[in-house]
Amino acid sequence: MTDSTPADPVPDSPAFPNVAAIDTVTCVGAGTIGGGWAAYFLAHGYRVKIWDPAPDAGEKFNRLLDAAWPALAELDMVAGADRTAWSIHTDLAEAVAGTGFVQESAPEDLALKRGLLAQIDEVCPPNIVISSSTSGYSMTEMATEAAHPERLVVGHPFNPPYLLPLVEVVGGQSTSAASVDWAADFFTHIGKSVIRMDREVPGFIANRLQEAQWREALYMVEQGEATVEQIDRSITDGPGLRWPFQGPMLTFHLAGGEGGMAHMLDHFGPSLKSPWTRLTAPELSQQLRDDVVAGCDIEAGERSIADLVAHRDAGIIALRRLTAQLDATPDSSKAQSADGTSGHPASPAAVSAPPSSAPTAATASASKLSTYSTEVVPKWIDYNGHMSEAFYVLVFGFATDQVMDQLGLDAAYRESQKASLYTVESHIRYLDEAALGDRLTVVPRLVSAAEKKLHLAYEMYVGDRLVSTEEIMALHVDQTTDRVVPFPDTVAERISQVVAERPEWVGRSIG
Repeated sequence: MTDSTPADPVPDSPAFPNVAAIDTVTCVGAGTIGGGWAAYFLAHGYRVKIWDPAPDAGEKFNRLLDAAWPALAELDMVAGADRTAWSIHTDLAEAVAGTGFVQESAPEDLALKRGLLAQIDEVCPPNIVISSSTSGYSMTEMATEAAHPERLVVGHPFNPPYLLPLVEVVGGQSTSAASVDWAADFFTHIGKSVIRMDREVPGFIANRLQEAQWREALYMVEQGEATVEQIDRSITDGPGLRWPFQGPMLTFHLAGGEGGMAHMLDHFGPSLKSPWTRLTAPELSQQLRDDVVAGCDIEAGERSIADLVAHRDAGIIALRRLTAQLDATPDSSKAQSADGTSGHPASPAAVSAPPSSAPTAATASASKLSTYSTEVVPKWIDYNGHMSEAFYVLVFGFATDQVMDQLGLDAAYRESQKASLYTVESHIRYLDEAALGDRLTVVPRLVSAAEKKLHLAYEMYVGDRLVSTEEIMALHVDQTTDRVVPFPDTVAERISQVVAERPEWVGRSIG
């Protein structure tokens, strides 16, 4: 591939839209990547027009949105976001009419992308930037059939694009510098962590690093040197724990001790000659393919793809919030982004996380209770035009249901054990008003726990505004005997892993 430097702007090219004024975007393709982009745009308040010729595209996207929306509500949702503000189109001109930006995410087929980008370019207004989610092709390769290649850029996301903030932006030989700049500004505006690449590189930056590790992993399986599960755990329980805070370069910088990277290279440089890696890909034989697939099935066990996605998303949410908290601590060292600069102030974790007093969302094993989020609907509004007091109780009840599910007291448990959590005392404070369409975020805390009871506290927010609190005492009741009984060991173990927190307002009397 020929390295390229983006061309100068076309002198008479029309002005691009103001990034802050855009209200509609178009996603071309609604698969895993395109659908993930569409979900992210929806969460940021845009109307999203989706072009996809598949007859079941709408159904598939709706399922993806069901999985993505709770995660987006935890981190990246803006006030007023509407998950229903999307439409499916099979006419490309209709899909781009009135749009302020186009993100193409068609399958990785060079001929397909060339033709599709040319079609988008033909029907799209001349001042709209068109971005491709390609994971490997250069824009120089893809723009060969387009009449206006100067407005075509690569905006390469990382999967899932609705949660991972990274986007690598680069133009082709015919792309104008103004188009690349605009795309980088737009992605930054919507909360992405943008690497504006200096030149085209096959596979971009992140994929090249990931691919090197992937090829070595395949070799180790092929040679019988490691199992799939051993390879995964070698990362998740080893270097992977460092990477959310420092990338591979800073990791080795620290490995050099007080001498930093200089000492690291001087001391360990000779090991680069050691046979520790084999970058040429092994032959993907049927046997290797079957071994890797079987290994993944064994490692996944009874967990479905949906289970694994939910677990992955909860982990990403928790880590992004943790890194944002570390970045926000005045005395802590700033976490570094992938391009070596300090975390961007507009990163999603920084601008869209719930109030700083809110705990991180994760499973009970991560020592925090998950936040609950919902939207104020018309039937909750009273004659004063605000949410009626009775529905504050309802929303807090929904949050309690989520806490029960997280602790193992879910519907299956209640049905099989004929036992449940009963609220025996509560105290609600109404601090501010909630209006129609407001996004409510309820932050639960475990104040204390005993053998048979839980003391819980909830804070309800609209944005960063605290509108209500509730404190409850709940008992674990055997419904067949109507007696208070101890939690079973499995539930007690989950409860024991949750960090107890006592907000200053807990225990207040009326008035």
